Amino acid sequence: MITPDRIGGFRILGTLGSGGQGVVHLGESPDGEKVAIKVLHRVSGPEAAARFLREARVLPEVASFCAAQVLGTGTEDGVPYIVSEYIDGPTLQAGVRERGPIAGRELRRLAVGTITALAAIHRAGVVHRDFKPANVLLSREGPRVIDFGIARAAAGETTIGGAVGTPAYMAPEQFENESADTSADLFAWAATIVFAATGRAPFGQDSVPAILRRLTTEEPDLGGLEGDLREIVAGCLAKDPAARPRASQVLLRLLGHPAVPDPPARTMRGAPTVPTGRRTDSVSEGVLRQGLEESRRPRRGRAALIAGTALALAVAITGGVLLTRQQVPEKAPTPITPAPAGTPARPTPVLSGPPAADVTEMAVPELKATFYESPRDPVRLSSFTVKEEDLRQPSYVRKPGTAEFLRLQEYREPLISPDGRLVASVYSSPKYAPDENNTVLFTDRALATVFTVPTVEPPLLVKRPVWNADASKVVVTVTDTDGVGTGFAVVDVGARTSRYVEVAGLDKESAFGWAPDGSVYAVRGGPVRFYSLDGRVQRTVKGIRSSTDQAVEVNGPLIAGGCADEAAAVCVVEHANGREVSRFPLAGKHAFWGWYNRDHLLIYNYSASPWRVDIVDLSGKQVRQFATFLGDKDTYWRLYWTGG
Repeated sequence: MITPDRIGGFRILGTLGSGGQGVVHLGESPDGEKVAIKVLHRVSGPEAAARFLREARVLPEVASFCAAQVLGTGTEDGVPYIVSEYIDGPTLQAGVRERGPIAGRELRRLAVGTITALAAIHRAGVVHRDFKPANVLLSREGPRVIDFGIARAAAGETTIGGAVGTPAYMAPEQFENESADTSADLFAWAATIVFAATGRAPFGQDSVPAILRRLTTEEPDLGGLEGDLREIVAGCLAKDPAARPRASQVLLRLLGHPAVPDPPARTMRGAPTVPTGRRTDSVSEGVLRQGLEESRRPRRGRAALIAGTALALAVAITGGVLLTRQQVPEKAPTPITPAPAGTPARPTPVLSGPPAADVTEMAVPELKATFYESPRDPVRLSSFTVKEEDLRQPSYVRKPGTAEFLRLQEYREPLISPDGRLVASVYSSPKYAPDENNTVLFTDRALATVFTVPTVEPPLLVKRPVWNADASKVVVTVTDTDGVGTGFAVVDVGARTSRYVEVAGLDKESAFGWAPDGSVYAVRGGPVRFYSLDGRVQRTVKGIRSSTDQAVEVNGPLIAGGCADEAAAVCVVEHANGREVSRFPLAGKHAFWGWYNRDHLLIYNYSASPWRVDIVDLSGKQVRQFATFLGDKDTYWRLYWTGG
């Protein structure tokens, strides 16, 4: 094997390891920092290379203590590579083989650290799919789990029937071509703990037929595991997936907290009972932090535990890619404005007249924001998604009649119906979500599941749910795995069905909303197009354009957004005939957010300190303050509005 001198601007110092999928090199960045560079042996073509690199962009929702940080991706002579931080420490597999099984407090720390990682991964709506000793690093700070969520596209080790994983650590259902969910991860976690404690997998690690026979006919060999850890591991190795605990339950028990049962099924009046899903998990940030602290090794004696550093990143060879604690986009991210371009996110405010003056300050600490609300405002903050530290992106839904916001258990984009009864949501990052990634979830305002409606099949993905005015339908934008729009899906709430409509000529900024006549419209970085529900173009409005920082929104017969012929200006036109109703200039770092009512707009000013949103009339004259935000370059949120 010939080692290159340089890959992607990184100097190659040597080779860390090689496996069936690729080679991991030790590299050095231009500023002298060591990195690990994984290069695939080969790919079937440009499409396969592009798919591999897409899957390397892991979920930003997963807490950073779970994974190695990905620093960048690229291709060299058509073959993709991934640059990751270099972590000192062997894999669990290498460590046990070199120094023998782990016991006592060290085994306990390993169990707590790895289940903390799984709880965080499941909390983000992700399934690992290939948890095993080779995907756990024994770093200086404690165990680190890598390669989660990648097995779906860059298969590590395949077995009979095309299942993805490593046979000795696969749950029985994975051998039957069943989709792996979080319960399969718990099985693999338990098998990994058995390996750590005994040096062998609980059902052996020889031939696939032999492993499968033991899985289906024998009990696991737990060796010398003792106490509650033995009991927990045995429960996770149950042959029935439904009998296994959730990661959060295991973590709480290992930390000494009271046991938490699975949440009971809850329904709305008149709706059928639908059990809450087991594919995702919920655990508080405080518990995850406690798990992280409990998993850290004491400072004394650490050096003896990190021998074999040359093998630290060779783990990435067999399982996919090294993962990240932050997403590294191709260009610097920009804040997502509360009404981002192409995201009609609220019903049309039909009221007219001057804005109410009797306002009350409402602080929203999660957003570092203050809203100046009146009970008579036609638009009020109803839900939002925010980027927190450690790249978590939770969402919140307003509790009816209060200034309190409830946090969703899963990372979803939620939108309250115009009548205030239901919340429709889709996964924020469906590409990395569990198997039901394209399902629209409907909950009540207490966030209890009411029902779900599946939409399109992968590899298509969905985003941006938008209710129609009478709360009878939801439209979602459909994209491919690159985020390029392919069309829309309409969900009939009463019938609990959906229909996908393909539309040509969309791009990454495309998003659909409802027009007053029941048709849909799409903004796509240029003219606004209106479509019938069978996908035919009805008309095109050329006087309005959208951009990454400028919204476009329909309000009755009018549509507002950036002027097509003037970059720093807002235009309001009649969308039926394109007649311009009003136009006014925007100062620097100002953007159109959306409509306040029929004759007032919301203008976002991020040149001010703090940032602010003002209500202005159709001439651009400021009428009333609407909100203020303490933001900076890393601020990232998406806000949604309803009338209550």
